[in-house]
Amino acid sequence: MGTYDVAVIGTGGVGSATVYALAKAGAKVIGLDRFDPPHDRGSSHGDTRVVRKAYFEHPDYVPLLQQAYRGWQHLEEAAGKQLYFPTGVLQIGPSEGEIISGIRNSAQEHGLAIESYTFDELGQVFPGIKPPENTVGILERDAGYLLVSECIAAYLRLAKELGAELRTNTPALDWHAREGEYLLETAGGVIQAKQLIICGGPWALQLLDDLEVPMRILQKHLYWYDNTAPEYTADGSFPVFLMETPGGLYYGFPQIDAQGVKVSRHDGGMPIEHAGWHAQMEDAADRADVESFLSACLPELSHTVNRQAACLYTMTPDQHFLLGPHPRRQGLHYVAGLSGHGFKFASALGEILCDLTVKGKTSAPIGFLRATRFY
Repeated sequence: MGTYDVAVIGTGGVGSATVYALAKAGAKVIGLDRFDPPHDRGSSHGDTRVVRKAYFEHPDYVPLLQQAYRGWQHLEEAAGKQLYFPTGVLQIGPSEGEIISGIRNSAQEHGLAIESYTFDELGQVFPGIKPPENTVGILERDAGYLLVSECIAAYLRLAKELGAELRTNTPALDWHAREGEYLLETAGGVIQAKQLIICGGPWALQLLDDLEVPMRILQKHLYWYDNTAPEYTADGSFPVFLMETPGGLYYGFPQIDAQGVKVSRHDGGMPIEHAGWHAQMEDAADRADVESFLSACLPELSHTVNRQAACLYTMTPDQHFLLGPHPRRQGLHYVAGLSGHGFKFASALGEILCDLTVKGKTSAPIGFLRATRFY
């Protein structure tokens, strides 16, 4: 088989986009995954993911999101199916809180269209929502959700059609740099590649331990609640929502199928020491917490759970991504520590990692995400 131009470890959200971008650029690329993607053992599953531009987390993400929107449109065109659904995203919180003030900063800096609602207006315009006291709302209409598993499947199918090789159920056990190339020890033997990209999700703690950035893994639970209220359906113009409440930060999606309304808590989470320990066990305290939020803010929604799942957040100390070339190893690039808000960027991150590998540079403004900020 010879030496590959690039090996990509992990073919979830970002990894699948990276393999596709590299194959599209003409690189001889192999993608490795310890499972068979799309799968439910990492961070890129649960049917849907929020996508939005007016980013409260940091205004420097907005140019990356603008690139990502273009990337998702390209994927839809190449795949021949709709993957992004612009339901709008409604974010609610105290006027001076983290979410609302952050959205306003990003929207003002980048000229993004947003609509503001007072506390009284929220209940009138969005039936079914009972906002917490002393909160306001911002609606971003050019926002919504992505079909996460279908995006990954589309990227991998298109990558294979362009000549990429994929090896599933093949864990990457270790890697070594040797004389201008990388040797990957896998469960199926050794693979040689001129360059290496690590998109290992929660396995990045082992694969990138020499990056010397402390990361931790949190297990998060997702719930799909039975629903008979038309106010909470996509057909009823119910948006994706994110609410900053005194009890925590919660998000959810309109009902789009028989499974019901998906709701989860974004903060909190159960720390686990190793990604391999991931189990979709029940967490009674977490469910009670989410249902307390439902009683207070979505009072017409049932508390009957039709489905439950869990996913993993890989957290950096500042909850911003790690992205770029390895500071001490030429030809090694990485994305890690997406901290529970990375999937919406996957189309852009794949293109950026491809440019770093093929061209040796990127025009994307990623300086604020380099690991060296911790040194």
